[in-house]
Amino acid sequence: MTAARIGLAYQPTGFRQRGGIQRLAIGVAHHLQQQGGQVSLLTAPQIPASLQPQGLDLLPWGSRLADLDILVIFGCNQPWAYGLALKALLRAQGPRIHWLPSFHDPRWVAHPGRARLAQLALRLLQPAGVTVHGQTAHEVKLLNGGRCQLSRHALSDGLRQQLEAAVAPDAGTPRPLDLLFFGRPTVQKGWARFLSLARRGELRCGAIVPFPPPEQNVEPIALVVNPSDAEIPSLLRQAKVVLVPADYESFGIAQLEAVAQGCVVPILGRWPLWDGFQPLQWQNLEPAQLGAACLDLCHEPQRRRSLVDQQLAYLRRHPIQSQPFLLEPSEGLNDD
Repeated sequence: MTAARIGLAYQPTGFRQRGGIQRLAIGVAHHLQQQGGQVSLLTAPQIPASLQPQGLDLLPWGSRLADLDILVIFGCNQPWAYGLALKALLRAQGPRIHWLPSFHDPRWVAHPGRARLAQLALRLLQPAGVTVHGQTAHEVKLLNGGRCQLSRHALSDGLRQQLEAAVAPDAGTPRPLDLLFFGRPTVQKGWARFLSLARRGELRCGAIVPFPPPEQNVEPIALVVNPSDAEIPSLLRQAKVVLVPADYESFGIAQLEAVAQGCVVPILGRWPLWDGFQPLQWQNLEPAQLGAACLDLCHEPQRRRSLVDQQLAYLRRHPIQSQPFLLEPSEGLNDD
């Protein structure tokens, strides 16, 4: 019995190994290694050696697909991903293909035409043999073409452990920041909306971002640019509320990490993971109402503790927890 040879193909974005697709890919890679897989990375473009994840080999982008038993593709907004899938499908004995698209609903993105093309392509590839894995039931519904299934791949082993171990902070625990933004300072993530709220001057605000925002001056926000992996949890523990005013979040790993560190996370857009969670649905608040709601929440430590407890309980019993993690040993990670 030999270990399956698995290639993970993705385009790195965000916080080194912490954000976006790269964060997702590293979590999946470590899980598959623990299950006995022989995992290598195919990144486009190739990442610098200084950012190469420990314990994972890099395959040349033009490497032979014949050297792989399983090909896992992350993301669906890059042409190279579709070309790679077609190349693998055209091989007589090509690798089994699993696709983790992190798909965004066309109704909630800035480029709906491109999203609809991706949706159509992912549906058409499934009858040809590509298995698509959705992060939420909403994503599966949008992409189902016969071989689309729900899995918990976005919940890395480390994140699941954090959520299980997390406890709501004591009401007297000091948290010097009222509001914290955590993510890319872009329109998609609602950066301008957060900046406008911070400049009202009523709340102490900070931001953890992977790269500097476009504005020259972001006062009064305490800005931390591209912190290390070890620094991010301690930075999150400085904040009472993490506010990411994104219109759409296909899953929202940053929000889950914030909840795991005792932050309250209001839902500010169409976030399918939180469809069954009734408190903190703040999507329809006007700017003045949002500012007032944040101010009230920051002044009510007992209420924040209760809300963190509720968010943790919701995540721990979420149906996603009972789904398979992309590939399980019974699905052929080891080949005879």
